[in-house]
Amino acid sequence: MACARRPSKTPFDAVRKSGTFLAVFVTSLCCCLVAVFFLVQRQAQVEFSRLENIILAQRDDLKGDISGLLFKTRALAALVVHSDGHVADFDDVARYLAHTRSTDVLALAPAGVISHVYPLKGHEALLGMNLLDFPYGEASAASHDHNGISVFGPLQLPDGTTALVGILPVFLKDDAHQGQFWGTAFIALSFPQLLDVANLGLIEKQGLSYDILSFDRHKDAWRPIAASARPFDEDAPHLNMPLQIFDANWQLRISYNQPWHGFFENWFYIFSATLLSLLLASLAQKNRDLAEAHCRLEEMVYNDTLTGAFNRRGLFHTMAARAAEGQDKKFILYYLDLDRFKDINDTYGHNAGDRVLQHFAAVIQSVAPQGSVFARMGGDEFILVLFSTDTDVQMTAGLDRAAATLARGLPHEGLPESILFSVGRAGYPENGQTLDELLSRADKAMYLDKERRRRHTRQVARQGCAAGCR
Repeated sequence: MACARRPSKTPFDAVRKSGTFLAVFVTSLCCCLVAVFFLVQRQAQVEFSRLENIILAQRDDLKGDISGLLFKTRALAALVVHSDGHVADFDDVARYLAHTRSTDVLALAPAGVISHVYPLKGHEALLGMNLLDFPYGEASAASHDHNGISVFGPLQLPDGTTALVGILPVFLKDDAHQGQFWGTAFIALSFPQLLDVANLGLIEKQGLSYDILSFDRHKDAWRPIAASARPFDEDAPHLNMPLQIFDANWQLRISYNQPWHGFFENWFYIFSATLLSLLLASLAQKNRDLAEAHCRLEEMVYNDTLTGAFNRRGLFHTMAARAAEGQDKKFILYYLDLDRFKDINDTYGHNAGDRVLQHFAAVIQSVAPQGSVFARMGGDEFILVLFSTDTDVQMTAGLDRAAATLARGLPHEGLPESILFSVGRAGYPENGQTLDELLSRADKAMYLDKERRRRHTRQVARQGCAAGCR
């Protein structure tokens, strides 16, 4: 954008004279007070950020501990595979695996029917339970499909206990080395005692409320499976953290409730609102000056100071910006070069040469269609880009008009010689896929045009000499 020059004043003087200081101060103070209001409302979420690492660590501990316990089914499966389907030393292996208090039951179910249970005492009702029946059948079928542990529950077992169930299919290779379903390894983890491994009580000590939700595959809905003593408040600021344990989807939700005046930060926000408003008001003029300076700097970076057209960097920047916006339709690139420009500089001086360049740029831009891009590549070389092929014919006629205008020179400025130029043309995408390729193609075409003009000039000169000699 164009930047108006301003007198050299301090930001405070300029703002006070224009009344901007007061306007910015009042506006920013109102905004700050509104921001303080929302900061107070969102203070709980700020506390979440402070406690997030602790909570995430507890969630990861919970996931790791539960997953580690469920992995014990793999040891049972290995026992079956090692004994080629004949369950041996089950009690000894299960006794070793079930040394933690969270492990309630370990079992093996050949063909899906539980036949081995540890510890058997108190869990006799599990014997003969068919894991292919509802509700365990769904988990068994799912685990059979992906050959992994499937998690179900927490649910109530036939022995009256509530547990989180893990089921792992066991496969034995037949003579053709194909996996044949043998049955399943089964583990039941007592619930909610299982959650003690994560020490969720620490969350409550931080003044938080929590609950854990499990996705019920049958009802296609979330259901709570554990909660803190203080009820979870969905209307209060809260944080949801997904907890994936094999194929079981859980959510750990945490809410924080505390009066706004219990936070020192809130009082600090209110105290600093006025000071911040004063600072913003004093910076308003400085920001305006910086914006104007940035505008002038951008003009220096992307524009040719002599002709006002884009420079090489400005051309590439503009074309790259159009490409980034998806404007990659056909366009035409003209490469324009002044003829005998060095002779003008040598004869009339560099100031005259600069004036020729300015005049040439002004004439070409006057005949260029709206929306085209005009740039000076350096020296006496220019680029014109048309983004509509419909204007190609019009541009050819426009270049003819420009050539006629330039041929008159600048006699009123002491430059009576004709200003001539050569043109090379390249189209996207038929003549190149990149801007460099198009520039190279148009440059070669321009030099062919220049050479044609030279041959024509020499021919005319020879004919004139021959006529004079006669």
